[in-house]
Amino acid sequence: MTRAEYNDNIQNWSGNVLRFAVWNCGDRMRGEDAMQEAFARLWEIKEQVPVNNGLGFLLTVVRRYLIDCFRHDAVVARVHEEMTKTAETVGYDNNTGMSDEMYEALGSLSEVQRSILQLRDVEGYSYKEIAKMMNLSDQQVQVYLFRARTNLKKKLQNTMC
Repeated sequence: MTRAEYNDNIQNWSGNVLRFAVWNCGDRMRGEDAMQEAFARLWEIKEQVPVNNGLGFLLTVVRRYLIDCFRHDAVVARVHEEMTKTAETVGYDNNTGMSDEMYEALGSLSEVQRSILQLRDVEGYSYKEIAKMMNLSDQQVQVYLFRARTNLKKKLQNTMC
């Protein structure tokens, strides 16, 4: 696909892709993000996508992007719910919004675990982004994150019992 063909895809399909995205997620801003992501991915692999298959590729990318967003939102909601339950059973510090037990539990983690936990669960970076930032492999990031969450959960459960 040449640059001109890519630009034609944008001209011809941006409206359809945006409508599809907004219809699937119900949010115009997220739909625009999905559309931008689809066109960015199309540009990245423009040589591999046949000219006549641009719309199909774009809609597939949008659908997968939105599924990833919905999954991420579900995980964030679940973590928020768990932290709210923990906050109800363990008193908050009025100044910071975090209990002494939470500070202690976070302090027990290694610096790498604490950093990865912050980047993933608080700031929302992907495994690949974290791996690149910290010069680790994706698998190492997942292992550190799993261990950090497990250790944090054990520490908090011990303080609540």
